[in-house]
Amino acid sequence: MINVQVILILVVFFGAIVLMMTKKLPAILALPLIGILVAAIAGVPFLTTTAEDGQTICGYVIGTGSAKLASTMIVAMFGAIFAKVIERQGIAETIIRKAAEMAGDKPLAMAFALTAAIVVIFIGMSGAGPVIMVCTIAIPLMLAAGIAPVVSASLVLFGLTIGLMINVSQYQMYIDTLGMTNEQVKRMGLVLAVIGILVTIVYILLKVKRQPVRSSWAMPAAEKEVKKVNPVALLMPVFPMVLVFFFHLDALTSLIIAILVTTLITTPKKAISVLSACFVEGIKDVAAVIGLMIGIGILLNGVTATATTALMQPLVQAIIPSSPVGYVLLFAILSPLALYRGPLNMYGLGSGLATIMLASGNINAFAVGMALRSNTFVQCTSDPTNTQNVICADFAHVDVNDILKSTLPYTMVMCLFGLIYSAVFIF
Repeated sequence: MINVQVILILVVFFGAIVLMMTKKLPAILALPLIGILVAAIAGVPFLTTTAEDGQTICGYVIGTGSAKLASTMIVAMFGAIFAKVIERQGIAETIIRKAAEMAGDKPLAMAFALTAAIVVIFIGMSGAGPVIMVCTIAIPLMLAAGIAPVVSASLVLFGLTIGLMINVSQYQMYIDTLGMTNEQVKRMGLVLAVIGILVTIVYILLKVKRQPVRSSWAMPAAEKEVKKVNPVALLMPVFPMVLVFFFHLDALTSLIIAILVTTLITTPKKAISVLSACFVEGIKDVAAVIGLMIGIGILLNGVTATATTALMQPLVQAIIPSSPVGYVLLFAILSPLALYRGPLNMYGLGSGLATIMLASGNINAFAVGMALRSNTFVQCTSDPTNTQNVICADFAHVDVNDILKSTLPYTMVMCLFGLIYSAVFIF
């Protein structure tokens, strides 16, 4: 009977992957559905509390699961509000333009300057809105300097991914789902950001021509008026990171302080109206992410229910490596499974898989977090189904799959280096 149940659970997992890859079922619906079906197959009762642990699908899986990532949702909301303040006050736009002015018309200098600017911007921002804003300015500037369209779009994605590695609004997810400490998450983000920077430098040196090339693409003749921004405000995207890393504040507190300080520096006389508008707009921007986190919470409770864990633990123990070499090989070779909301995507099936791996006892929370976060390079930069990839491809007038082909070898190398670091110092 147990073997039949395990097979059915695997059918649910892999069936969901196929449905999400083929866009038949969105992740926001697939994830909670998996959690409910897995728990039902494992024998968790729907309403009655006949189980010894008292867990039910309605009470534990759906009810408690929906609120499981509540603190992550709150941090995500304040992160979105902060991003909206940076965007609304013209800070991000000014950073990109100043980087372009410093680079002149040299393609290599332009690539380095704009990618660095994008990294700084996404240390403090996330979401589709900021991606559109960055693409509107950065991609035409790169194209005008003679940088190839696919490379231009890819550099935006590399910069975005590196910035998000140390974006404090991303940290709470790993604390809530894996039980990692704040110090571990900070260390993980910093190490992976350094790896991302080094590999991106190699990408730029190999892909960008050193001599200026006249391009037919140019910025619009009639540009909108650029806001004058207080020079101090240009440092605000990294301010939350400074508060977390050097003053040891938690992510939520650092974001709240950053929101208030940024608003007061830029528009002190209109602080109330700016904060009100950004609060509403920021929460709107992150509504879909909140829905996804509710689904992830249901999935987590579905796969960590006592009955489910008892069923899956023997299988997971047999698969999960017990040696550092096996750990590196497994997660490096399977890193493309982070694409399409696959089993190594933390914002997909990876969150559920991570909790099952922890229950096996073969691997610690920090190593699991490093494995999945390393695979974020592949998912965040290369995944054709990402909103940011579609946006970048559209602005650069290239096929989103061309970005995948251009970036995947490099993001897999980033992932490999992250795993090697983890195997040596963490596993």
